[in-house]
Amino acid sequence: MKTIAHAQLARRTRVLLLLMGTPALLTAFGMGALEAWRVRQPESPLFATPFVYSLADAIERDDVQRAYDFIRAGQNPSDLIPVHHPVLTGGRTVLVSPLVWAAAMNSKQAALMLLGFGARMDRATDSQAACLAEALGNAEVADLLRNYHAKPLLACPEGRTRDRLLLSFVDESP
Repeated sequence: MKTIAHAQLARRTRVLLLLMGTPALLTAFGMGALEAWRVRQPESPLFATPFVYSLADAIERDDVQRAYDFIRAGQNPSDLIPVHHPVLTGGRTVLVSPLVWAAAMNSKQAALMLLGFGARMDRATDSQAACLAEALGNAEVADLLRNYHAKPLLACPEGRTRDRLLLSFVDESP
């Protein structure tokens, strides 16, 4: 009787050790593999924020800290910047203000930062930034831009499609 009870106890102990040890070992091997991969690819976006080359890149990635660094380094928040997007610009590079780009990228924090640094909305395209944000479904950014604009905005144009939307706003501006 004792041998059967002892055998059952030994069996239960092995099963319990297996149930507790397997996840720990799998986690240890997984972490080891992940660390080995990270060492081989240190620039992977999983482990570090990708480098941004311009204010436009920072706004597109919604990296407000790096966008702030560009402004703080002397870039004017109202100067035109070259942007490129496969859908919004149809693959073309166009010049827009950082505020318009923030509206197109639905980057509320970048828009707030630019407005805080004195970004102007005196160009025709800039005054239509709220319409662009609204057409892209970014109601929060559109409301923000409408509230910060000193002059009443013109009515938003109708019938715009998402395809090459930013390009249509830029092409119409004087």
